[in-house]
Amino acid sequence: MEFNLYWIAFGIGVLLVGLLAVLTVKGYGILQVRWLNISRLRVLQQRESTASDPKEREALQMVIGRCQSLRARWVLGEADLSLIESTRSLVHDIAEVYYPQSSQPLAEARIDKVLDAFLEMKTHIVQLTRLKGIREWTRFRLRHLVWLSEAWARKTQWEQTPTVKTVRRLKMVPIVKWIYTAFRSLDLVFWSLKMTVYFLYDIVFKIFLIRWTLLVGETAIRVYSDREPGEDISPEELLEEMDTLPDQKEFKEEGLRPDVKERVDASRKAILFHLGVMRWPAARQRYNLLVKDIAGIHHPQADQPLYEARLYDLLIGFSRLAEDIVNLKTKPVIHKMLRLRLSHLLKVKDATDWALENQLVDLARKYKLGTAVKYSALIYKAFKKGHPGILFRDVALTLTREAGKRWVLVYLHDKIAVEADWIFKPK
Repeated sequence: MEFNLYWIAFGIGVLLVGLLAVLTVKGYGILQVRWLNISRLRVLQQRESTASDPKEREALQMVIGRCQSLRARWVLGEADLSLIESTRSLVHDIAEVYYPQSSQPLAEARIDKVLDAFLEMKTHIVQLTRLKGIREWTRFRLRHLVWLSEAWARKTQWEQTPTVKTVRRLKMVPIVKWIYTAFRSLDLVFWSLKMTVYFLYDIVFKIFLIRWTLLVGETAIRVYSDREPGEDISPEELLEEMDTLPDQKEFKEEGLRPDVKERVDASRKAILFHLGVMRWPAARQRYNLLVKDIAGIHHPQADQPLYEARLYDLLIGFSRLAEDIVNLKTKPVIHKMLRLRLSHLLKVKDATDWALENQLVDLARKYKLGTAVKYSALIYKAFKKGHPGILFRDVALTLTREAGKRWVLVYLHDKIAVEADWIFKPK
């Protein structure tokens, strides 16, 4: 009997060692990312302790604190899957450190720095996806993580119920102790299930989440620590280049399902023909709604279609979107704006709101314009001919900026639509 138990134990040990060896080989790329995170955190901690600039020290503390919080958390919550909001929150906090007096700290970045940041992030993500084993270990859907998060939340709530607290308090009584043991056995079943997906959940998603936080944090610090004054450009200079931007009359992407293309066209027109100044928060909400609608079309049976995305597809989709954003540098008028700060493009006056809401509509109807880019040149000429006085330069400048911003918003809208369709489309 002892001999049999010995060989059974030996066999189990060999099996576990073999399983660990297979996981190590197959997941070597994941381990590389984990080691990179640990070494990078140490570098940031050393940099934070020796930084002479208090703003840099505070920004580094934010990044380090977020990463350590993620590492210490036993199970990530559903809020951690909202990558867009958590990323924006981190960048906003860092921007606020460097520009505490600004009403729009996110807009204090120079355009060339922003584009360089996207290029750097795209390059880094592509390198990550080429590591051995990354593709295989990141093919899971986000809904698997949501399920685990919800299960953990229910377990936590159950442990706080009066019944469980009473069992814990009276567990020394023999019969209650037996019941308590039964409850702990059920808890062990839960833990066994959690450990089954632990490597996939904690070692994969959490590692990539920390990697993303480090990448975004360090990039944001470089972007917003730049204190060089942004340049300004006269409306005449911008108008000379406006006609070089291609018309955006139609969404020309091929290969989309008819219902997806219909939704994209409707969303696109809402941005293109929006009356008045198009605010960035409104554009961001429309992007979010577009992605949600596309996800719902491809996964109509899902309760939460957004969580049907796979981690690997998100990585590839973002890298391609970042490349499209960097390609804006090739547009002459955008290239001329590179030294501008985003805040310069967001200066809008009430007088300009009036001009956009009244003159724009009449002129658009008269000339049947199909693109926001041409609005600026047309209204510029109209004001120059009929209103050469006080408000001419301010109105022309803001209209020109609004037209350029609207073109960029539509450009981003189209690229986001293409990548969202690719991410959520069944493969």
